[in-house]
Amino acid sequence: MPKRSLALAALAVIVSGCGTTSTAQPSPSAATAGQGLGENQRIELAKADCMKANGFKYVVWIPPELPETEQSKMASARDYEGMKAYRAKYGFGVSATLVYPPTGETGAQEHEPKNPNVALVKALSPAQRRSYGTKFEKCQIDAIKQVTGKDVKSADEWSRFREQAYVARRKRELNGDARLTELATGMADCMTAKGYRVTLHSPIAMRDWGFTTFTRELHELAKKEDKSVPDFDPESGTGYIPAHLTDGEKRAILNREIKAALDDLECGKDFHLAAAAKDDQLSTELTE
Repeated sequence: MPKRSLALAALAVIVSGCGTTSTAQPSPSAATAGQGLGENQRIELAKADCMKANGFKYVVWIPPELPETEQSKMASARDYEGMKAYRAKYGFGVSATLVYPPTGETGAQEHEPKNPNVALVKALSPAQRRSYGTKFEKCQIDAIKQVTGKDVKSADEWSRFREQAYVARRKRELNGDARLTELATGMADCMTAKGYRVTLHSPIAMRDWGFTTFTRELHELAKKEDKSVPDFDPESGTGYIPAHLTDGEKRAILNREIKAALDDLECGKDFHLAAAAKDDQLSTELTE
């Protein structure tokens, strides 16, 4: 059963030797180039120094942004007409993944840049590769500790910690904004008047209302198909996707989602424009 997820990809995947190669320029060490860089960059530099000290080459590499698809270009609009055009085709961006898969994540992944370290791992002997994997895992943990002061057991744990910290900060900053709170309350009243069930009126609840509502709907359909699917967790930002919907059923869900998304925008035009700016700032800080 497929699952939608916002989780960051595990850093240790390169040890498996999967993927193709590309080139990258040598990077300075953490000791000489750490100042003025983002946290992710400083961790990469420290990791490279650690691997070098253990006798292995590691190319500092942070995945660049993927080429934009039609959907991602439209989703990045920060004006009313741009937001309206996106929602008129993709709704909140949930069930559209069932109707337009080639122009969503799938299309972007065809051009996904490859980690140059994959080639380095492939060139190692089996014994060297095992040693590399052990050293790489330890260097990730040591680099995170060196840069952030955080003790973790794995890069996956660090990714989860960062994601949880981001979610908590986003909730705190959006809900703590007096102007957003006022706009969210008015939006909630408008949506209720249109017949939508809105139980929470906070800025974070109204910002995520549509995405959460339709993610939950798809999840519940997936659970009907497969009883082993766990209960929906609205805090996770993820849900399972049903595997056996007809094209007509997929389109019917998207049509309902599009109507809700357009109503959501009409009721919350001022709110979404203001909240999007704050969301963009937080997202930029997360990826630095």
